[in-house]
Amino acid sequence: MKVWPKPIDHAYILCSERFEPERYATLKKWLSDNDIDPACFTFVYFKHGSELSAEEAFKAYNPWTDRPAVPDEERNFNRYNLKVSEISVGINWGYSAMAAVKAGHPNCVLMLESDPVFEEGFMDKLTTAMSKLETVEWDFLSIGDGVGLKPKRPEGEKDLAWFPAPGYYHTRTCDAMIFKTSMLKKIMTTYFPFAEIIDWELNYQLQRHKSKSFWLDPIIVKNGSCAGTTKSTL
Repeated sequence: MKVWPKPIDHAYILCSERFEPERYATLKKWLSDNDIDPACFTFVYFKHGSELSAEEAFKAYNPWTDRPAVPDEERNFNRYNLKVSEISVGINWGYSAMAAVKAGHPNCVLMLESDPVFEEGFMDKLTTAMSKLETVEWDFLSIGDGVGLKPKRPEGEKDLAWFPAPGYYHTRTCDAMIFKTSMLKKIMTTYFPFAEIIDWELNYQLQRHKSKSFWLDPIIVKNGSCAGTTKSTL
């Protein structure tokens, strides 16, 4: 059976078999079809939005939280009006990150949302991409996107390559990300209560903790909801 390319220790997948049965089945089939060792991934889900009490929601989410400004900070215009489902995503991401930290992985983890669409040859491309970082200092990697965000690169270049994330924007969409465990530990000291929808919140947290972040181009994962291949559940 296959394992993730080094130095990826494990994958955490934010998907509920009960509330997202089609997505869960699709992910399980992809993992099986690609012969991924079940010991290499964990499905994590704390609570669906429909299960959250007001007390639980506002204990985890507080758009008025008093926290330090960070360089080049930008705020989402909608931070004060998150949907219950968006709050749930933030909570579930936090619990998956806590699980990764608690597990004590020595290197880094792959974190997936419930709707990734993997490019053909994903495992080979991921192996190639990770091999290019052997002498590079990094904390966070974006390997997927769904909104057309691309790094600037010379016209005509198409080889798989890493580019420094632009300024405050560490994330693109959050369907497929890789975190050093050391960075997750830092984030979890300041994550709750979060103030933004998950991608904006992670931009803040990664900026706050001075992350060395990189974007992969071309991407090797698409966001299914944004690409229209899976129906958004938000």
